[in-house]
Amino acid sequence: MKIQPKVEQINELLIRKGLSKRALANIAEIGQATAVQICNGRRNPSPRIAKKITDALEVEFDEIFVIQIPVV
Repeated sequence: MKIQPKVEQINELLIRKGLSKRALANIAEIGQATAVQICNGRRNPSPRIAKKITDALEVEFDEIFVIQIPVV
């Protein structure tokens, strides 16, 4: 399983809250490069990082992330 960010929703939420990606990184206590890569869809977060981001943005997990389950 992997967690994929909903890039448009995350970036829209940042704009609505008046936050930069750097500010998100500071609030979520994650690396700036990590925050930028996740917000741009170039990196999938670990469950721990996804939780930190949802807490920082005060949203539910499903609003900004989707869990991809591989088909076997």
